[in-house]
Amino acid sequence: MVAISILLLYPIYFVWLQNERHFKKGFNLIRKHAKFILFCVGIRIKVIGSIPDDDNTSYIICPNHSSYLDILILYAVFPNYFIFLGKKELGKVPVFNIFFKKMNILVDRKNAKAAHQSIVKATEAMEKGSNLVIFPEGTIPHTAPKMKPFKNGAFRLARQLKMPIVPITFVNNWKLLEDSMQWTAKSCPGISKVYIHSPIIVNSDEPQDLLTLREQTRAVIQSKLDTTDEC
Repeated sequence: MVAISILLLYPIYFVWLQNERHFKKGFNLIRKHAKFILFCVGIRIKVIGSIPDDDNTSYIICPNHSSYLDILILYAVFPNYFIFLGKKELGKVPVFNIFFKKMNILVDRKNAKAAHQSIVKATEAMEKGSNLVIFPEGTIPHTAPKMKPFKNGAFRLARQLKMPIVPITFVNNWKLLEDSMQWTAKSCPGISKVYIHSPIIVNSDEPQDLLTLREQTRAVIQSKLDTTDEC
């Protein structure tokens, strides 16, 4: 479903995602596209919590990462424009990389200079009013739903810009679509349960508060992880 629908919409994406003027139109198309895919594969979404809907405030959205469903569901759930800060490897995926050539931002964690430039781009985007999605684990852990240690990037950026953090808990996406390239990987229709937590307000420049902020966000996300849910 993902591959076929992207190929059909590729000409439109190719035009709209090349020019910043059309990014919001491209974003709205991605949202409709995500909802269409989820509907076709039998995934419904149950949202618990309030979706931030304030055009005057930018947020850093921090979800746990347990499945590729996470990305589709973020688009389906959040109405306000956002961009992803994603790993460099996503830019190498044929066809799919159209989403990261211009609109979203790739980061090379092994190259300090390139990583800094990615953060600069993210900062500029947020200052223009965009929300930013960062998976603080950096990748999908093989131990999902058990989370990996969080990286500092999202929290350093939040402190620098005084931007609120919105923690997100994806409870059971790892059961609906397993992170595996094997044909035998588990997948099934069902209800994706999503907790949108209250924003964490950032207001301190004290060095130790970066770690406090990181662990506070992790604890909030962890508080709703329930491994007893079934497909």
